[in-house]
Amino acid sequence: MEKTMDKKNELAKNTFIIFIGRFCTQFVTFLLIPIYTRYLLTSDYGYVDLVQSYVSLLVPIIILRFDSAIFRFLIDYREKNTKRKIEIISSSFFLLFLQMIAVTFVLILINSYFHFSYWLAIVLNVIFVSFSSYLLQLVRGIGKNIDYSIASIISAVITIALNVVMLIALKYDGSSILYASAVANIFCSLYLVFKNNLYRYIKIESFNKNTLKEMLRYSIPMIPDGLSWWIVNVSDRTIISFLIGTSANGIYAISSKFSNILSSIFQIFNMSWQESASLHINDSDRDDFFTDILNKSYLFFYSACIFILVCMPFVFSLFIGEKFWTAYVYIPILLLGNLYNALGNITGGVYIAVKQTKQVAKTTIIAAFINIIINLSLIKLFGLYAAAFSTLLSYIVLALYRYIDVKKYVNMRLNLKTLFLTNILFIISSVIYFLNNFILNILNLILITIVISILNRSYILFLIYKLKKKMI
Repeated sequence: MEKTMDKKNELAKNTFIIFIGRFCTQFVTFLLIPIYTRYLLTSDYGYVDLVQSYVSLLVPIIILRFDSAIFRFLIDYREKNTKRKIEIISSSFFLLFLQMIAVTFVLILINSYFHFSYWLAIVLNVIFVSFSSYLLQLVRGIGKNIDYSIASIISAVITIALNVVMLIALKYDGSSILYASAVANIFCSLYLVFKNNLYRYIKIESFNKNTLKEMLRYSIPMIPDGLSWWIVNVSDRTIISFLIGTSANGIYAISSKFSNILSSIFQIFNMSWQESASLHINDSDRDDFFTDILNKSYLFFYSACIFILVCMPFVFSLFIGEKFWTAYVYIPILLLGNLYNALGNITGGVYIAVKQTKQVAKTTIIAAFINIIINLSLIKLFGLYAAAFSTLLSYIVLALYRYIDVKKYVNMRLNLKTLFLTNILFIISSVIYFLNNFILNILNLILITIVISILNRSYILFLIYKLKKKMI
């Protein structure tokens, strides 16, 4: 029992540390929404959002998902075998460096034919997001979660400052967003390198082909997973831009920004969850531990989903310019989709722990296939609703498939009573959300706050206990 509590405390501690950094990064997204929606045209913002979506596609492919591999492999040598750590870091870094040189030439060649808008900003984003993604996971792998968070905060502060200066003071166009992102990632990377003296781990003589092959066997099967996640998350925007227009994509992007609040919160937890799952996958009490985490985290994130929904009528108009108001109606569908995405990733942590990355890719490809088929079939008829529902359905399928499939490795059991109750609460809250009556929204907010406080009382009591302990 004490051992299980230690593991939970370890998970809670890592989640809190990562939360500090990731919260700042994600908070920037919402802090800048009023600026984007007031100083940019819907078409300009729609184009930039599409560019950022493609950068999110390219980076995992370019770095061969080595950000995931460096994290997972370094965990095994966190407290020992410095020589092995140097081999892992040196081998992966030299490959990444060569990849950045190659991708720069390829992007120059592509632009000579197609002449993309904001081309230089795009190239800088691809290169420096690649480096920062790799380095952030490297420091997590060696157990430096605090430095991970500080680097994220640095990136967030620089992003805000540059966007304010370029968009408001200098009246630049949408390229400001991309340049700000590139510069922020440069400073993020520099902090991580010099704070942790990472150059100590990079030695030409420590390059090891066998180490590189071993890491590639782990990371390459995750490339289809990355592509599939991109299809699930971003193909909507690509199809919308081509079949409906970039202005419609601007509307959909704003809906996604709000619904992704839940996804952002989950990603913070998921980073520490993957670490805990990998560290404790071979423990004798793993079935009980994984089941307990599954149920408690599911309840917490569904509660967060509903709470975000009931708060949305009060905050949406404060953040959004009039041009983007129609984004309001798609948020509940996308929120629910992000909830099932979270559930699928909680169970998917088992695949990472047992290094079965092929299963990660397989399950995500299925979800991606469903998403793109529904989009292509229905978007002309139902517009942005088709994009939102395709995302929701693909995530539901992903969650169900993984929940059943991971039982081959860990017997995780979801509490069906909790599943039923939370879905009923979401349906009721959604009806009130669409009615958008001020009095009903107030009553709904009060009721939901009370209910989720009761449902999550163990979390609340745990936090109170920890705060009291710190104050004594």
